Amino acid sequence: MLGGVFRVLGFGIVSLLLPFGNANASGGGGGGEGAAAYEYVEPLTVNLRGGEQQYLQASITLKLAKPEASAKVKLHMPAIRNNMIYLLTEKSAEEISNMEGKKRLLVESRDAVNRAIGLEAAEGVADVLFETFIIQ
Repeated sequence: MLGGVFRVLGFGIVSLLLPFGNANASGGGGGGEGAAAYEYVEPLTVNLRGGEQQYLQASITLKLAKPEASAKVKLHMPAIRNNMIYLLTEKSAEEISNMEGKKRLLVESRDAVNRAIGLEAAEGVADVLFETFIIQ
């Protein structure tokens, strides 16, 4: 009986919390002050610079400084992908294998995306998030 009470209580708490999820994921929903919006970039696979044939496959999500930037990101997605491909193909596996190299790449990626959409980080893309990052 006590287990059933906890189960009902837990279900009630979860039911109450569901409407408060982040509706701005993928740029949708209404945004309040401080609500983060994200835009997904289709996975990229590129050849890395260097002597031996190495590849990087990366899945990227863009964290927008303001939800209004979502329209610009969607409009300029071909230019964003182009800038990212050029940036990534200039890297060697050694440059981006350690944490410092990855952090530097995140900053360079953010700047490349903001150049493509014509905005500064405070108005456009605040951060680039790697969801997958595979070097082969």
